[in-house]
Amino acid sequence: MKKIYEYFEKYALLSLEKQEKLSTLIGEHTWEISPDSGAIRFNGEVEFPFQALGTESDNTLTWLWAWADEQTEIPERLLTSSRQCRDWGMAAGVEEFSSPSVDLNRADGHLIAMIASEVCRASCYYRGPYEGGAVFILLFGDAIDRQHPFDLKSLSRQFMNIISLYDFNHRNALLAYLRAKNLVFVEKGPLITAELASGEDLAAEFDDQGRLQSISGEAVSS
Repeated sequence: MKKIYEYFEKYALLSLEKQEKLSTLIGEHTWEISPDSGAIRFNGEVEFPFQALGTESDNTLTWLWAWADEQTEIPERLLTSSRQCRDWGMAAGVEEFSSPSVDLNRADGHLIAMIASEVCRASCYYRGPYEGGAVFILLFGDAIDRQHPFDLKSLSRQFMNIISLYDFNHRNALLAYLRAKNLVFVEKGPLITAELASGEDLAAEFDDQGRLQSISGEAVSS
């Protein structure tokens, strides 16, 4: 397994919890971004400071880090987080974070942003589509952080979603989340049970390869 997936397993559910918080806050929304002010505004009302992370190109099918983007005039103050990711990638030996560009078949913007959100301790990330691609930014804001953590329904939904998109060890990802959140859990053979911050009981069953088979009674379709 590529090293980037070790960190994906470590950070994916933590990052998706942050995405759930943003979704709860802004719902169906419009967005506008201002590089001059370094802020993104949702629904013409809610505003957060951001850091430029990178872009996906539909034409070249590559990810380009903001720190390596020589075509777009990004203010220096908005490049702090992308450079932090570059330095982290060099230290951790994660090539996708230290290379200027990455083939999307190797690592797409969502995968990169989920890891970056934790590396930079951001409140969440946001993908803004435009003609020919999409921009990814990191958001910072107490209003996002204050939203409720995962409940059973949202955790199950987000977990099922990433399982359908990426090839990783599902068991490792869930354990990493539970440990990082200091939640009480029990491992018994293929079964992991835990009490979520919502007070709800989670039960997840895995096969010998760490693939999720069922979560709180709902079977995972293969």
